This record gives sequence, C-alpha cells and structure tokens, in this order.
Amino acid sequence: MGTEKKLSVIVPLFNVEQYAERAAKSIFSQAFDGLEVVLVDDGSTDNSLGAFEEFLMDASNEQNLSVVSIRQKNEGLSSARNAGIRAASGEYVMFLDGDDVLLSGGLNSIYAGLAARKTDVLMGKYVIMQEKGREIWPEYSFPAASSASAARAAIYSEVLDSVWNAWRYVCKRDFLLDNELFFIPGIICEDMEWTPRVLRAANSIAFTDAPFYGYYYNRPGCITRTYVGKRIKDVNRIVADSVEKYIDEPYGEALTYRLIRESFYCMSRYCLCSRAERKELRPAIERAIEQYHHSPSAIIRLFLTTKNIVPIYIWSVMLFLAKSARGALKSILGPITLRRRATVPSNGIESAIRLTETKESPASNK
Repeated sequence: MGTEKKLSVIVPLFNVEQYAERAAKSIFSQAFDGLEVVLVDDGSTDNSLGAFEEFLMDASNEQNLSVVSIRQKNEGLSSARNAGIRAASGEYVMFLDGDDVLLSGGLNSIYAGLAARKTDVLMGKYVIMQEKGREIWPEYSFPAASSASAARAAIYSEVLDSVWNAWRYVCKRDFLLDNELFFIPGIICEDMEWTPRVLRAANSIAFTDAPFYGYYYNRPGCITRTYVGKRIKDVNRIVADSVEKYIDEPYGEALTYRLIRESFYCMSRYCLCSRAERKELRPAIERAIEQYHHSPSAIIRLFLTTKNIVPIYIWSVMLFLAKSARGALKSILGPITLRRRATVPSNGIESAIRLTETKESPASNK
C-alpha cells in the first residue's frame, strides 16, 4: 500500500520547457514525505511536460514522490488548474507556476502549520526572484487572527504585498471541491476573482511567516506582460462584479480599496492599446468606474498615497462624467447627436473629450 498523499503540488505548464529543470529540482529537493506532483500540460508547443517528467521521474524512484501527468488542449491557466484540482489526491493542494520555484524546506514548514491547525486555508509568503539572481524577501509579519473573520480583515487591510496570487495559498482539497471553488475559464487575472471567493468560504484561515514560494517577476513573455487589452477588460469586469458582491462584508471597504487600486494600475496601460481596442474596452472600464461611489474613501486613499495616480484619477473621472453628461444632453436636446472622441497620447494617460453638435438630417428621424 502506498503512503497517504499529504500534499499535492499542481503545476500548470505552457511552453516553459527552458525552466523545467529549475522548477523540478525545487520540487524534488524538498525531501517531503507524501508528496504528489500533478503536471497539467495546457497544449504546449514545446516539450514542457516531457522535460518535467524526465527530472521528476528520476526523483520519484528515490523518494516517496508520486507524479500524475495530464495533457489537454490549450484552454488557459484556469482550466489547467481546475484539471489539477480534480486529479489531485492529496489532503491539501497548492499551485506552482512552471517558471517559478519552491524555496528549500518550504513544504515541511507549510505542512507543520497545516497539521497543527487543520485549517481550510493557509496563507504564506513569497520571495520575488529576478533572472539576474537578485532576491527580494518580505519584511513583515502576518498579524495575529483569532478567527476566519479576523483573518480576512487582516489579509485585506494589513498584508503589505499582493494578496491575490493563488500560489500563496494552500487549501484543503475537500474544501475546494465541496464549495466548487474552481477558477473561471477564459479570463486573465483569474486569481483576483478566485481568492476572495476562497477566503469568504473558509471556516478557518491560518498564516505561516516562513516564505515557501519563489516568484520570478516579469519574465519575458509571461502573461503579465502580454494581452494588455484583454487584461484591462477582465480586471475591470472582475472589479465591478467583486465590489458589488463584497462591499457589504465586514472587510468590504479594505477589499474594495485593493480592487480599485488594481483597476487603476491596469488602466495605466490603456495608452498601449490600439484605438479599436480602446473603444472595445471602454464599456468595461466605465462599469468599473461606476462602482467607485461605493467607497469614496478608497479613491481618496489612492489619490493621497499612490505615485502618479493623479493623471489616472483625472482620466477615470472624466470618462465617468462624460458618459453621464452625454446621457443627460441626449435627453434634453433630442435630435442633436453628440459625438465623443477620446485621444490618449503615447506619452501618458491624458484624455481630451470633445463634444461636437451636428444637426441630424430629416431622413434620420424616419
């Protein structure tokens, strides 16, 4: 009889063959008893899965390491992670992106905390890694939290770095399955939507101050540096939906601040989009902006504390006011057509809105 699987590490793969040795070595060097690795190849065009299997299979013969391999057509990160959750057999599951690493001894630290608390969700720390060897270690301690409610409030109001990343959470697998906490397919920044759902559903949340994850930031070709237009659209849709969903929660104000901040940062890349993309993005952005009234204090806080927020703030408010003014003028002036043209120079986030009145021809009223 095989040893019971304590922890499943789900590794989605898409064209990361060149990072396979680095990531795989960080897994099998853990010396963790009862480890399962679930590799999900999401339609890679290189040998990502084969490279990982080569490194991990050798280790599995020497250690109590189980490897599960899945191939699927390219459906995105959400779909790959969902497939891994369903295929995993460990008591707990966590995620590792194929171009990142686990820090030495990290899994034993994690499981020591899980075994002591039997929690639904454990949140840990990560180290920012750079390709040239520089590392940025977290310089804060998690706050004390006596309940899940207190932990949620602390996460959104006191944790200093990003709280969205799914790979910084270790979750009980049955908890995810029982609550159907899967990722939404087809969107970018799926972690922003998934994490608040997971934390709200959890009956117990714990922290570990020992960093266990190495995040390679801004790797060339990674998804955070591509698909700018879709990223802006998806982030603003997530923000609009989430503010409506969570604003009445005890931690709603702190969560709303983080969501709106992500929306503002994302919109700073608006000028990189083509004119056609900007036109397509505008409805999603305007809907997100309409949610800002739920938390005026979040806007004020952003305005006072965030670098270079003034042009983004002005741009956002102008979009919202222009939309409102256009609707009001249409209802008052009747047959007058208002044409709005927004131009965003390549050297910054500035918007000029011009309203031009033109008389409609008699034929247009038929």
